[in-house]
Amino acid sequence: MEKQLKVMVPVDFMPVSFKALEFLGLLMDQMPIETHLVHVIQVNATDWAGSSESSETLDRAEMRAMEQTAEEQFAQLRQQVDFKFTQHVLHGGLTTSLANYANLQQVDLVIMGTEGADGWYEKISGSEAQHVVRYTDVPVITIHQNVGITPIHNILWVADFAYEKQPQRSISLIKVLQRIFGAKIHLLQILQKEDAHQELALRENMMRFANNLQLENYELHFHRDFKVPTGVRNFNQESEKNLVVIGTHARKGVNHLFYGSIAETLVNHCIRPLLTYHLK
Repeated sequence: MEKQLKVMVPVDFMPVSFKALEFLGLLMDQMPIETHLVHVIQVNATDWAGSSESSETLDRAEMRAMEQTAEEQFAQLRQQVDFKFTQHVLHGGLTTSLANYANLQQVDLVIMGTEGADGWYEKISGSEAQHVVRYTDVPVITIHQNVGITPIHNILWVADFAYEKQPQRSISLIKVLQRIFGAKIHLLQILQKEDAHQELALRENMMRFANNLQLENYELHFHRDFKVPTGVRNFNQESEKNLVVIGTHARKGVNHLFYGSIAETLVNHCIRPLLTYHLK
């Protein structure tokens, strides 16, 4: 029997939250899960003094009303689901609150729904899920609101196969997901124009990657496209994988604005559930 997995699911009680719970149910059918459902009441961290009563700069009546609403929504949710969960109402910035909670509780995995973001808003602000991926150290599975959720028979893994340092904790989680579903891993290299004459070297990198991580039941794939996110999407449309996995360097600030993150772009636009993990 698999070891119990501690999973955090941020909930705002909107339909997109229930997409995350749907995926959670898929995992629960295969292994024991300790579930933490977390709702964040967003306030300026400098205004929050630990409770509504002691936070003098906030509207206390409004805060109590939001807390009461959250408790009622959790109570309703308990009547709708067939699993036990621990509930928490946090106060502060969304990303910081979730990241701190995940670290404090030593969460193994975060699952969250996302509506995505587009255009200039995506470049400057991004979606809430993007921010959580960027600042949370544990693996995050994001589920776009329009994604269909199916049993995980095929895992598509997009990686920097030349990058030597893969985080053991994240790799172990990916292997657990493969094992409990009996899935095949598909390692995908997107070939851009400048990669045209490097296919042999890239294949050697992929084989070394698989051997170093002691992967089993896997295949190698190449797909030609002008951008990695577009290539992943197009390959996925052709082959219908059930889960996409990708590492992220978690760039922040100005560096992120100019260089971006392929993983975070996929968070907003991936047509399958997406597991992201930090490369360190």
